Amino acid sequence: MRYRSANPVLRGMRKQTAYASAEQASYTGVVLKSGFLLFTMMIVGMFSYSQLLTQSTVPGFGIGLVIAAPIIALISVIIGMRSLRLSWFFSTLYALAQGLFLGVISGIYEIAFGDGIVATAMLATVGVFTAMLVLYSSGLFRVTDALRRVLFTALLGLLFTSIFLIIFSLIGVFNYGQMMGFIFVIVLISVIVASLYLMVDFDNIKVMVEAGADKRTEWMLSLGLLVTLVWLYIELLRLIAILRSRR
Repeated sequence: MRYRSANPVLRGMRKQTAYASAEQASYTGVVLKSGFLLFTMMIVGMFSYSQLLTQSTVPGFGIGLVIAAPIIALISVIIGMRSLRLSWFFSTLYALAQGLFLGVISGIYEIAFGDGIVATAMLATVGVFTAMLVLYSSGLFRVTDALRRVLFTALLGLLFTSIFLIIFSLIGVFNYGQMMGFIFVIVLISVIVASLYLMVDFDNIKVMVEAGADKRTEWMLSLGLLVTLVWLYIELLRLIAILRSRR
């Protein structure tokens, strides 16, 4: 099957698999690897989450790990999405690092807001994932190159907006309390964009499997899906927190 796309990530994957082994990627392989990464992240997350709730504080060495975890996760994504040979290792490393980070962040939100906010965010993430999967599988929603470009532009806009908000807050131009309405809109848009990116992940999986990509590409596809799920969970957690704080 001949494959063409304007998506640079997919073009990169396809280029790397051009001279790969005869063993090809499959939906089952992607599901199993995604399940492994998600399970790994959840186990580590549950451990750091329970430790934080038990001690109500993060130990000195733990603070260093929490700071280092997202950096390690970012590096893992960059290398894991570019190296076919090392994708399995850096996908697993991402799951471990992100699990540690999410466990602590979730614990902080649970202590601050209570009322099962973490469980609510997790259920909401599962609900959005299921809804997007059903919608994509139904064929009613098509992921085009134009949609990919729009979503990527929206992602960049959200990224720069968040950076400016942090900078302006640090220099005292405004505080988060005064900008809560604007932040709520930004977080809501982030949830929508993250949800639509799940469609892109599903389409990436479909395209690469049908294109006969190398089996090791399954790690890249699973990593991309996990990154989107983490993003969606964090944004839902923030959204629920804002809604509860406005009661």
